[in-house]
Amino acid sequence: MKIGFIGLGNMGMPMALNLHKSKKIDLLGYDVSQKTTQKFKSKKAKATNSLTELINFSDIIITCVPGPKQIKSLSVGKNKIIDQLDRNKVWIDCSTNSLSCFNFLKKKLKRKINQFVDATISGGNLKAQSGDLSIFVGGQKKTVNKLKFIFNILGKNLYYLNTAGAGYAAKIAQVSLCYLNYLSLSESLMLGVKSGIKPKTMLEIIDKSASGGYTSTRYGPNMINGDYDPSFFLGLSMKDLNLANEIIKLEKLNLPIMNLTSKIYKNALKKFGPNSNHLKVIKILEQNNKLTFSKEGR
Repeated sequence: MKIGFIGLGNMGMPMALNLHKSKKIDLLGYDVSQKTTQKFKSKKAKATNSLTELINFSDIIITCVPGPKQIKSLSVGKNKIIDQLDRNKVWIDCSTNSLSCFNFLKKKLKRKINQFVDATISGGNLKAQSGDLSIFVGGQKKTVNKLKFIFNILGKNLYYLNTAGAGYAAKIAQVSLCYLNYLSLSESLMLGVKSGIKPKTMLEIIDKSASGGYTSTRYGPNMINGDYDPSFFLGLSMKDLNLANEIIKLEKLNLPIMNLTSKIYKNALKKFGPNSNHLKVIKILEQNNKLTFSKEGR
């Protein structure tokens, strides 16, 4: 099976390398960054600088790129992905995409929609490395069934949603909760620390309580050590929230907590910039309350 993997970033690189380990797969990678491509090659994996070469090579094309803009650029036009799809070639998109972009793709795909599967991912870089991702899969059941061996390599929690586009919706809904959780955790920490409890102790109390969970275990340490987690960027967080707000407007939903979260992230983006570490959003809370968790002792 020949697989072309487009997008060798923070998530795509470990995913592609896990596929590369399979003896059943002949993998070819591609990324717009030459530095990233060279890093992939240093892992004894094949890569190309030509998108056309990758598309022609592949039985299955997997994309894992930042968002709608990149997806459109890769897929629409002569010799791009959609133009080259046929009964023997399938496109799996693992990107976090908007529903408006999906509707655009659906019009371009037409009858080729059966050769398209949206398979959005969740779990972060560590679970991408270990092959323990959660994957939300939308698409024609017959097509999806042929691809299960790929999903089983990449993830452990697999959700087959059948309808094309459903994977995108599931990812947007799921990832939105992450941003609400980050802010809620930081506020809970602030209550305890302002009352004289050391940040490390307060985090341990939260983590071991009924309110503890993945967010406090995985991201709590990044909040109190002051690095604000370098594995993801604030601009990408805002991109995800914008996708959620698109659904809110489309479905005419009234979600006040989501609206407030978006406002806080917009403020953080303006203050710190899109390339800041994503948890730097909590620095607004720290500044407003004249307290920095990392300076309070752990």
